[in-house]
Amino acid sequence: MNAEFLLRSLAARPQAEAQDAVKFLFQNAYGCGHLLPEASACAESIGKEIALSHTADAEPAFEPLGSGLCRLNLRAPLVRALPPERIARMMRVTAEQFQPSPVRFTDNLSVLLALAGRYGTDAPPAATFLSLPFTAAELDAAAGRHAASGGLPRHSERYREAYRPAYRVVLRRYAEALPLLAALERRLADTGRATLALDGDCASGKTTLVALLEPLYDCNVFHMDDFFLPYALRTPERLLEPGGNVHYERFRREVLDSLPSGKPFTYGAFSCKTGETRSVAVTPRPVSLIEGSYALHPTFDGAYRRLDAVKALLTVSPAEQRDRILARNGEAMLRRFQNEWIPLEIQYFQAYHKTREDRLILSGHQSAEDL
Repeated sequence: MNAEFLLRSLAARPQAEAQDAVKFLFQNAYGCGHLLPEASACAESIGKEIALSHTADAEPAFEPLGSGLCRLNLRAPLVRALPPERIARMMRVTAEQFQPSPVRFTDNLSVLLALAGRYGTDAPPAATFLSLPFTAAELDAAAGRHAASGGLPRHSERYREAYRPAYRVVLRRYAEALPLLAALERRLADTGRATLALDGDCASGKTTLVALLEPLYDCNVFHMDDFFLPYALRTPERLLEPGGNVHYERFRREVLDSLPSGKPFTYGAFSCKTGETRSVAVTPRPVSLIEGSYALHPTFDGAYRRLDAVKALLTVSPAEQRDRILARNGEAMLRRFQNEWIPLEIQYFQAYHKTREDRLILSGHQSAEDL
């Protein structure tokens, strides 16, 4: 059970009752799919709730639920910077990607019942390091009422009165990317266009994050993997240059110089596997998402200024990076990453992004307990 997240929630809300814990466990196991009406109705409901709630600068923007989910706080300024339609789309993507688990709900409830028996309000006095604001009997009764009703658990009246909950359940990665999303929304509001350039360590989650952002916007996605240096250009001199293993001249010429015009264009996507380049046609859209290692090469700075691009770096610890590459690519490819590509990335970051100033820094780490 993701007990840590629930215990933190209860510690922060001493007025919570047993049914509030049941609701937490239900959301952890079932996500938000049960709350999804038609798209416009979902956005309308979010907009009304935001309008009826007050801004709370001191409250966190999200509360982890475990299972890769969170409660997105509709009172937080960063969340209120997003249009309701964007939050509704987050919920839609969350429902598509999250697999509900009745077994997880039942198992977690059993664990919590055991904890309540030991550390609830009727626990022996010796059990002082952990306490729950309800008894095992109260939790068992709340779970029974939920099972009998067959409906969705609700917050208790005491909880609602004390904390005025206003949130939506979404993937935690969306909440962790809120600074990035808010910056994109400002560009869209100001000019009707926005560009994101997302760089970072290999295996830090760049492609995964952009795949989550893509369904939120009317956008084009550009992958730096399509612009690695062709074999004929990989001279020793070029590869000694920080960031020299990306064909930055071609990316700047074919993509970045074409975006400001708002006109259709084509670019060549190079395949490292085949050595061939295929032509890709682009129809301009309001949002452009650029992701991959070397996306913030300094030769792009002028183009990014013209585009008023949002620039972000994703980071990951070396240990987590190794584990992800091993799981994703296997032992042989891990050795290639360690011997070839990671040293080149380190050289590039040391040369151009050592201070990592003037751009958003996002962590690509997600703890195992939240998976």
